[in-house]
Amino acid sequence: MQKKIKVFTIDDSPIYRQVLREIIFSDPDLEYAGFASNGAIAIKKIPIIDPDIITLDIEMPEMGGIETLKYIMENNPKPVIMVSSFTKDGADITFKALELGAVDYIQKPELSGLQDNIRALEDMLLTKIKIFANFKLPDTKIFKQIAEEDGLPVIGGLPSYEVPKIRSKSIDVIGIGSSTGGTVALTKILPAISASIGVPILIVQHMPPLYTNSFAKRLSSICSLKVVEVQGGESLEANTVYIAQGGFHMAVRNGRIIIDNSDPVNNHKPSVDFLFRSIEKEFGDRALAIILTGMGSDGAKGLASIKDAGGFTIAQDEESSVIFGMPGSAIKTGKVDRIIPLNKIASFINEVLDFSKKKKI
Repeated sequence: MQKKIKVFTIDDSPIYRQVLREIIFSDPDLEYAGFASNGAIAIKKIPIIDPDIITLDIEMPEMGGIETLKYIMENNPKPVIMVSSFTKDGADITFKALELGAVDYIQKPELSGLQDNIRALEDMLLTKIKIFANFKLPDTKIFKQIAEEDGLPVIGGLPSYEVPKIRSKSIDVIGIGSSTGGTVALTKILPAISASIGVPILIVQHMPPLYTNSFAKRLSSICSLKVVEVQGGESLEANTVYIAQGGFHMAVRNGRIIIDNSDPVNNHKPSVDFLFRSIEKEFGDRALAIILTGMGSDGAKGLASIKDAGGFTIAQDEESSVIFGMPGSAIKTGKVDRIIPLNKIASFINEVLDFSKKKKI
C-alpha cells in the first residue's frame, strides 16, 4: 500500500483550518497530520509530527508566516505552500516567501464567498500538495549532466548553451513564458541581464490580478532594466521588461502592446501561447522565445510557431525546473534550439544579443 502524504496546516483562522482539514480528509492519498494556530506553536509540533508538506498562512499573531517560514527552512526544511490573502500586501509577502524557499502559494477565498470558492480551492490545493509532497528543496537538489564536452552539458550532441553564431538574423524581441517556480526563476534571470540588452522583453507569468503588479515592482527593485506591468497601449521600448497583467492576455501588434479580455487559452489568462503567437506574427525570425519552469503545456505551440518562422528558442532544463511540464512540452515539439540550466540562461541571453547587435552593424 502506498504511503499517504502527511499534511500539516498552520493557520490562525478556525474557519480556514476546518476547510483545509475537510479538503485533505476528502482525498484518500492524504493524511491530515494536525494543525497549529500560529508559527510559535507550529515550530514545536513540526519536528514531532514530521509532515511531508506544510500549508502556511501568511498573516498570524505571535509568529507570522514569513518568520515561521524562515525558521522551518533554517531548522527543519520541508516543502511549504503559502496560503495568501487576495490583497496587495498578501501578494508582496507571497513573493518574499517564494524567495525564502516556499514552493508555491494558493489564494484564500474571501469569507463572503467561501462556499462558492471551496471547489476551486480544493482542486488547486490537492494538485499542489501531490506535486510538491516529495519535492527536493533547492539546496538539496543534485544537478545531473547527461554528458560533457569542454565542461558543458551536452544535449543531442551539442553543448546545450552554445551561442548560435551561425544565425544570419538579428534578435529584436525576447518573449518569456513561465508558471510554477517562474517567479523565483525570473528573479534569478532578469537582474543578470545587461541593462543595455537593446530589445524589449515580454513576459507571461501565470498569476492572478494584484500579484502581477506586485511582481513587476519587485523585479523593478532588483533589476537594472525598467520593469512594468502592462496596462495596454504601450509602445515597445528597448531595455524594458513588460509583465502581462493578471486576468488579461498580452499581445504585440504594430509595435504596441495590447491587452485582450478574450477567453482563457490552455486554461490560462494570461497565456504564453497567446503572447508567442503574436510575437511570431509581429517579429517572425527576429524573435527569441524562452520557456521556463511551470505546470502544463502553455507556450509549447507558440514557441513552435516562432521556431517555424525562423526564430530562436530556449527551454529551461529539467534539473533546474521546479516543474518540468511547460519546458518538457516545448521540448517534445522538437522545436527547441537549446536546453539550458537556470543559472546559465541570463549569460546565454547576453551573449546572443551581443552577437545580434554585431549583425546589425
